[in-house]
Amino acid sequence: MAETTWVNNEKVLVESRPSRLKFVIGGLFIVAALGFLIFNAMQDTTQLYVTVQEYYANPTKFAGKDVRIAGFVLGDSIQFTQVDAATTRLEFAVVDDMANPQQTMQIVAMNEPMPDLLQHEAQALVEGHIENGVFYANQGGLLLKCPTRYEEAAQHPTDQ
Repeated sequence: MAETTWVNNEKVLVESRPSRLKFVIGGLFIVAALGFLIFNAMQDTTQLYVTVQEYYANPTKFAGKDVRIAGFVLGDSIQFTQVDAATTRLEFAVVDDMANPQQTMQIVAMNEPMPDLLQHEAQALVEGHIENGVFYANQGGLLLKCPTRYEEAAQHPTDQ
């Protein structure tokens, strides 16, 4: 059998493979962009959870921010006012410790119905913002837990 050889007399440009550096830079750019988007989204949706004592320790830290505050309701501070046909104003005070009610936070909820569970020593969790030492609740941001509804049921003897 005859041997054949092939000779290429034309100049052929060999395409080089894209360098890995371009992929690394592109990947880092994409990761940085995703991180930036996630960080910005979390800043807009996160809320701080503070107690009354934490607020009074550093009130300027929470200025202009949406926060959640929790505490026990002082029953004698509850006031529900019908301002006009479409506007109501609910006010009450919360404390961290019922045994030591020195630091209180005044809560104002506009256009909220008078909750059945709002009573003395009920636990309140309120979402909103603080202006001049008064906490203004967001619409629908008032959650209550009545202490008497969650006590353990008394043990009753079973009939045998």
